[in-house]
Parts: sequence; structure tokens; C-alpha cells
Amino acid sequence: MGIFNKKPYISKEEFSSVIKTLKLDFETSREEFVFNSISQMKRYGKDVTSISRDITPGSQLEDILKGFQLTSMIGIAWEHIKDIKEMLLFDEMLSEEMEALKESRANNYREKYKDCSGDMERLAITLSEDIHEALEIDTSDRNTTQIFKSGAYFLIGTSQHATYSACGNQKVADKIRKRMAELAGE
Repeated sequence: MGIFNKKPYISKEEFSSVIKTLKLDFETSREEFVFNSISQMKRYGKDVTSISRDITPGSQLEDILKGFQLTSMIGIAWEHIKDIKEMLLFDEMLSEEMEALKESRANNYREKYKDCSGDMERLAITLSEDIHEALEIDTSDRNTTQIFKSGAYFLIGTSQHATYSACGNQKVADKIRKRMAELAGE
């Protein structure tokens, strides 16, 4: 923990455990994102019979979501690591575990989302456009576009919640969960 701010830090020895936890949480979040998005589309009367609710391993959709999740969480993880070299090691280990190493399609999406420079609106729109392309969905439907854009905020929140939690910062994780619940109720 930090001396004054009581922020927990993860050690190099904890990386493997934290990464395995994040990988599982991220897989669950991706599945929830796809299921919820398709369910919302169905509620708006969109024919979703041709859209798979499953994420095929190695698919463009999976790579898009992996790249997006890595973009959403890496700065948070780095806040919980003291040494810069260890930050890079953690990033490399997590990228390897998620099959998103350099030159991979997932990493290419990650770089694309990093280019949004933390602009959440731009990030959400970019993800929505990429999802439309991957699922071959007509982008002229405003409701569908909004569903994936809103889903991007959900995915950011779940990725950040999982990261704070895995890094031992339950206080911030709980704040994020509470805020997400408030937004869901709106």
C-alpha cells in the first residue's frame, strides 16, 4: 500500500494470479456485452436470428472486445504497480494471456482505441462502428448504434471494476459498481 493514500500495490509475484482473474472476468464481461446488446436489439424489433450470441474464439468480434478491454483497464493496473519495468511486464503477460500480443488483430484494435486518447464518447462510437462491421449489422438504424454505444460504457465500467477488484482496490471497485447500478436505473 502507498504510505498516504492507502492504495494497494500488486507485486510481480501476484501478477499471474491477478491476470488469471482478469482474464476470466473479461471473458464474462464480453459474453454479457454481446448477450445484452442482442437482447436490446430484439426489444427494438430488430431481427436478430442471424446474429450469434456466442463469441467465437479468434473471431473479429472477440479481438475487438479484447482490444477494447485492454485499453479500458491498463492505466488502472499500472496505478497499482510501483516499478515501470514491472508495468510493462504486467502488460506483456496480460496481453499474452489474452492472446493480444503485438502484431495480433486484438492488439491492432487496442492501438486503434488508444488513439481515442481517453475520449469516452469517441471510444464508444469507435467500438460501436467496429461491432457493426464485425456482426455485419446495418449502421443506419439509430437504435442499434445507440445500443452498442451504450454497451461500450458498460464494458468500460465492468473492465475497470474487474481491474480495481483484482488489484485489491475494493473501495474504488465498489464505487464503480454503485455508479454502474445508478446508470442502469436511469
